[in-house]
This record gives sequence, structure tokens and C-alpha cells, in this order.
Amino acid sequence: MKRILFSLLIIVTGCAVGPKYKRPETGKPEGYTQSAVRVDSITNMKWWQVYKDTVLQSLIRTGVDKNLELKTAISRVDEARAILGFNKTNMLPFIDYSGRARATDFRDISNQAGVAFPNNSLSALGNVSWEIDLWGKLRHANRAAMADLIATEEDRKSMYISLVSQIAELYFQLRGLDDRLTTTRRTNATRMEYFKIISLRFEKGQASELDKLQAEQIAVSSEAQLYALEREIIATENAINVLLGRPYAPIPRGQLNDAQQLPPDIPSGLPSALLERRPDIRSAEQQLIAQTERVGIAVAMKFPTLSLTGFLGVASPELSTMFKPEAVLGSITGQLAGPAFRFGQNKRRVEAERARSMQVGYQYELTIITAFAEVENSLAEIRTFRNEFTSRQAQANAAQKSLTLSRALYDNGYASFLQVLDAERQYLDSEYARSIALQNQLIATARLYKALGGGW
Repeated sequence: MKRILFSLLIIVTGCAVGPKYKRPETGKPEGYTQSAVRVDSITNMKWWQVYKDTVLQSLIRTGVDKNLELKTAISRVDEARAILGFNKTNMLPFIDYSGRARATDFRDISNQAGVAFPNNSLSALGNVSWEIDLWGKLRHANRAAMADLIATEEDRKSMYISLVSQIAELYFQLRGLDDRLTTTRRTNATRMEYFKIISLRFEKGQASELDKLQAEQIAVSSEAQLYALEREIIATENAINVLLGRPYAPIPRGQLNDAQQLPPDIPSGLPSALLERRPDIRSAEQQLIAQTERVGIAVAMKFPTLSLTGFLGVASPELSTMFKPEAVLGSITGQLAGPAFRFGQNKRRVEAERARSMQVGYQYELTIITAFAEVENSLAEIRTFRNEFTSRQAQANAAQKSLTLSRALYDNGYASFLQVLDAERQYLDSEYARSIALQNQLIATARLYKALGGGW
């Protein structure tokens, strides 16, 4: 009889209701439009192989160890793991215990001899309760908790990748600002020297007051630009320090942006690999899996639940007789309970969970589309900024020669000072544009590495 009951329970517990997850069909391109179709990818490299500046590597390692957002993400993984363990125990019988002792001493008022009539009881019981998972409600809950745990772990990886990318981007930005600060200081020193020369010429009547005022204007203009750059540098250093989980401290410098050694040809791999590589895509799919299981929970709640309860223990009026055979007692009870009429509550619960599944499914598809767009944008940025930097470099060289020639013509009386001013502005603008183009090229490389899901 026991074997038959046990077999029956196994068969019944296999009757799970609710939907089964199936990965949605999502469109993906055969290749990236901004890159040739290649199987290999930069994501096969670790971040310390991509960023070879040892100072940048040290900053990233500090961020990985100290960043508070990453620590929060790690704590969320621990929380999800504990919740999964909590849910798993619902599949097992719960065993509790209880003990009780009572002693009552009363006297019969009519009893002149004053004899006491005791009323004592002692008991020690073990209680067992077990919900039989008839329709898979508990199994759906376990699978949902497992999917939540995996999604949380993927979120941690996404945070890790984002942290590495943000530190690299801010570092390249900081080195770009350093480069522009050096250029501005050099330009300011030259302009101040030229202002002194024109002032002496003005005193000797060899230059007009307009030339003197214009020379002074461009000199103080570059001096003001120094303060603006200093402000940006401090803000960038603060942003890096926040990522490193510490208050403000000067950021050490390594290689200049001109000396950064990044892969000259950055393979992007195949788009199909992106679905398996990017943690945010994998997290979005696990969230969809978890929500699908919650639909199963809602469906199972429409059906009755079977629970077994029982106790086994001893009870006796005296401690000396508690462990004798006649003191042993026990009981087992089976209970089947289910909803009868809830005015459509159970139906609406299922509908609500299905609607949430649709929402999470749309977000999953949106995550994939966004991921492909980020890769395409980064590839286009790398290509265009590389070409722009080459053009800006040529522009800066030409502007420097033009400035030298303009000054020589002015010194010999063949050109107006207005021509020198124009050459000055063009030279400084071209140097700034060259520096920004190189900075953006390096930042685009960091963004592509992140967009492809590399670094964890």
C-alpha cells in the first residue's frame, strides 16, 4: 500500500501546469555594416591585454576592488542566491518541535484533611508539514528564483564591463585634457612673449595701439582657457575617484594619448556571438525565463493544494513514564484545499502575469536591438575618428606653418596683425581638434570593447 501511495505521489507531482519557456525569435544581421565579416573578436582579449598602459591597468584594478556600485551588484547576487536556497526548502517537509509541561495543584474545600489532588501533564512532540507540489507551483517558483539568480550574476558582469569601460574612457579624456593644457600653456607663453614685443614696438612708435590691444586680447584669452581646462581636469579626476570608491585624490598619469598602444585592427566577430556574449542580453533573457515561470505559479494557484501534516511524540502525566510505549502517540492528516469561487481573481492574476511576460519579452528584444546599434555606432566612431585624426594632424601642421609665416610677414611689414591673429586662432583650434579626435578614437575603442561584451 505504501509503495502504491508513493508511486501515486510521484505521478501526481509530475502534473505541472503553466507555459514552458521558449526563446523568442529575434532578427539579427549576418554581419556588421561597419566591419568586414570575421569570426574572431577583440572580446577574446582580456582588458589588460587591450589597455597596455600600466597606470590605466592599476586604476582599473583599484576600481574592480573598491567600486561601490560593483560591490552592491555582488551583494545582490548573494541575496538572490539566498532567496533561491529559501525557495528550494519549500519542496521539502518542514519539521518542527514543541514541548509542554503543566502542573496544577488544587484543594477540595470540603476535604477537611487537606489532601491535594494534582493535575499534571508532560508532552514532547515532533510536527511535520509537507505541501505536495501537485501542479508545479513550487517547481515554477524554484526555476524563477534560479533565473533571477543568473540574471543578477549577469547584471554583475555588466557592471564590471561598464566600470572597466568608464575608467578607460575617463582616463583617455583626462590625458586629452592634459594634452590640450600643455598646448594652451605653450600658446599662452608664446602669446605673452609676443605681447611684450608688440608693447615695446608701440612705445617706440613702430606698432599701432590696435595691434597692442589685439595682442593683449589673445594673450589673456589663452590664459583664461587655462583655468577652464584646469576646471575640467579636476572634474574628470573627481569622476575617476568616484569610480574608484574614494574621495578626491590626484590621478596618476601614464602614457599620453599619442603613445597609447591599442590594436590597430579591431575585429568585431559575428553578430550571432553577441547574443551569447553580452551579459545584459543574457540577463534580459533570464528575466524573461523567470517571468514565464511566474505565469506557471499563477496558473497553479487556480488548482487545489494537497498538504500532509502529522505529529509524533510522547505524552504522560509523569516524567518517569514519558518514554514508555503507552506514552507514544502520533497522527497524520491529509488535506486537499482549493479555490471555489473568487469572482475571477485567479483568472486576473494569470492575465496580469502574462501581460508582464509580454513586457519583459519586449524589453529582451529591445536589449538585443540596442546592443547591435551600440556595436555599429562604435565601429563607425573608430573608423571616422581615425580618419578625422589623420586630417586634423595635417591641418595642425599646415596651421603651424601658416602662423610662422604670418608672424614673419608682420615683423617685416608685409601683413597686418589681423592676419597673425587669424593664424593664431586657426593653429590653436586645429591643435584642439586634433587632440579631441585622438581622444574620441581611443574612447570609441573602449566603447566597442564594452559593446561587444568584452572584459569580464
